[in-house]
Amino acid sequence: MKPGPRILVVDDDPGVLKALRGLLTDEGFTPVEARSTAEAARLLDAPEGPPALMLLDIRMPGETGLEFLARLPRPLPAPVVVLSGEASPAEAVQALKLGATDFVEKPPSPERLVTALRNAMALGALQEERERLLDALARPGHLVGDSPAMEALRRLIARVGPSDTAVLITGETGTGKERVARALHLASGRKGRLVAVNCAAIPSTLLESELFGHEKGAFSGAVSRRAGRIEQAHGGTLFLDELGDMPLELQAKLLRVLETKEVERLGGSVPVPVDARILAATHQDLARAVREGRFRQDLFFRLNVMPLQLPPLRERPEDLLPLARAFAAELAGPNVPLVLAPGAEAALRAYSWPGNVRELRNLIERLNLLRGDGPLTLGPEAIQGPLAPAAPPRPTLGDKSYREHVEDFERDLIRAALQEGGSIAGAARLLQVDRGNLYRRIKALQIPVP
Repeated sequence: MKPGPRILVVDDDPGVLKALRGLLTDEGFTPVEARSTAEAARLLDAPEGPPALMLLDIRMPGETGLEFLARLPRPLPAPVVVLSGEASPAEAVQALKLGATDFVEKPPSPERLVTALRNAMALGALQEERERLLDALARPGHLVGDSPAMEALRRLIARVGPSDTAVLITGETGTGKERVARALHLASGRKGRLVAVNCAAIPSTLLESELFGHEKGAFSGAVSRRAGRIEQAHGGTLFLDELGDMPLELQAKLLRVLETKEVERLGGSVPVPVDARILAATHQDLARAVREGRFRQDLFFRLNVMPLQLPPLRERPEDLLPLARAFAAELAGPNVPLVLAPGAEAALRAYSWPGNVRELRNLIERLNLLRGDGPLTLGPEAIQGPLAPAAPPRPTLGDKSYREHVEDFERDLIRAALQEGGSIAGAARLLQVDRGNLYRRIKALQIPVP
C-alpha cells in the first residue's frame, strides 16, 4: 500500500507524540516526529522534500514553536497547524499572523484535529497551484501579446534573465511589471524563490522591519527573531515594487545591502550574508525624483543597470484581443469562447485604457461574472459604458452653495483616483498629495473605500 502524506509532528511530550502517532496512522497519514525545533528544521530540509504538513507545539524547552515559526522562510516550507494547551489568545493570534493555518487546543478531539489537517493541506495545494499558474503565465514565451513591443520584451527577458544584473522596470500602473519580474526570475535559473515587496503598500514604520528583519526584543512586539524579506530571497530574487515610495533613510540601508551583500537585522549586530538578485519597479520618474531630492542618486545608478520600460496598453493595440482571449480562458475556462459583438474590436482600440492591462482584465472578469450559460460576449457598450470617462455634468447653480459644489467635485475626483489607483496609497500618488491628508478628506467627505 502506498504510504500516506507525511505529517511532521513537533512536540517534546512523549505521551502526545504517541497519541498523535496512532491517530495519524489510523487516518492514513505517515507521522514523522521531532522533539525539538532543531530536529524539525533538519526534517524540513530532508532529501525527500518537506512534509505535507507540520503540526507544531508552541510551548517547548529552548526555542519555542512561535520563535521557530517566525524564522522559517516565506512561503512556509509546509502548511502549519499549531497545537497547544497553554497558549494565550495573544499567542494564538501571533501564530496565525506568522502563517499558521489553524490553531488547535490540547487535548484535541480526533475530528477537530483531522479537519484542521485536511483543511490546511487543501489550502496549501491551492497556493501551490496558484504559484504554478503564475509561473506558467509569466514564462517569457507565455507573455501575451503580438505587438513588436512584446516581441522585443520577450527577447530582452531571454537575454537578461540568466544574469545577476539589477533590472529597473518602469511603466504606468497596471502594465504588468510584476509579471515581467516573475518572468525574469524564471529565466534566471536561480534555485531560490521570488520574494515580492510592495513598498507603497506597507506603512513606512513597518517597512524597515519587513525588509531587514529583526531580533527578539528589537522593539515592542518583537517577541521572536524574524528574517526579513531580503534574507528570505537568499538564493533567489528580491522584487521591490513601487520602489519610488521607499523612504530616503531606508534607501540608504538598501544601498548598503547591495554594496556589501549583507543584511543587518533591527536590533542585531552581526551581518548576515545574502545572495539575491534585485529587481525593482516603479511607475514614477526616478530621474526626476533624484533631481527633486526624493530619491538617492547612488541607489538609482546602482539599480538602473538594465532599464526596462513597459509601454502602456494604448500604444500596443495589437495586444488587446490576445490579452482579452487569454483573460477569458483564465477566468471562464478554456472551453468558454470569447465572442466579439459588432463594433467591439473598434471600441477596444478607441478606448485609452488608463488602467492598462489590469483594467482590461477587470472588464473580462466583470463580463464573466454577469454571463449566464454559453460564450463570454464582449460588446462595445461594455467598453463605452462603465470604463469610458463621462463628461462632467454642469452644476445647477443656485441649488447648492459654493462649498457644496466644490465638495461634490472633490468627491468625484477622489472616487476616480481610488478606482484607478486601487487603494488610498495609489490614489494619493495619482493626486500627488500626502496619504494621511487624503485619508482625512475621504473621512470628512464620507466617501466609501472599496
